[in-house]
Amino acid sequence: MPSRLVNLRKTLTWGDFGTPRPGPDPAPGVVATAAQMRATHQHTVNGEVVPGTHPRQYRLKDDVTITVVLQSAQIFVNAWVLRQPTNFQDAVLHHEQGHYDLVALFCRDMFIDLMALKSRTFARGADLMSAITGIFGTYDRLIAAVHGPYDTDTRHGRNPQPQQRWDGIIQRAFTQPRNPPVTTPDGTAYKAPLLDCLRGAGVTI
Repeated sequence: MPSRLVNLRKTLTWGDFGTPRPGPDPAPGVVATAAQMRATHQHTVNGEVVPGTHPRQYRLKDDVTITVVLQSAQIFVNAWVLRQPTNFQDAVLHHEQGHYDLVALFCRDMFIDLMALKSRTFARGADLMSAITGIFGTYDRLIAAVHGPYDTDTRHGRNPQPQQRWDGIIQRAFTQPRNPPVTTPDGTAYKAPLLDCLRGAGVTI
């Protein structure tokens, strides 16, 4: 099976958050945590010997799978949220969608960086694995780091203007072609790296 990225696009519903956590509504004027969404990646990555090489050369096998998955142990919605007006619920869910999209976009950029390894050969299998591990390490750090600035800047989605700014960053990362252009073998344009879109908007992680 050729390399693939799974679940880049997913529209969240409250059903993704598991059984709502019971509890009373917050007192008037009290700011309380509404929900939390976290995602990560599962992956299958293999190396192989380049046929006909003496001494042996190694390369990335074109069967990489990166799957964006929900971290069920870190996902929840408090029951009081679902007793609020629909526009409040929608705003909370929209903010949590941003958490998912940020992770998914970093997973996409990780996948693209892994695909770039296909054009390289390595004298040792360990050297190939070191390159792969370095890519995973870079993006795992970015995934872990991005949630704090997103929540702080938007006040967990309660501040509309910063939320709109982050929505714009996410939208650009999904739709804006890279500059200079980079395309897949079938001619599809790669989109701008999320990290570049964040930096372009003045966000440092």
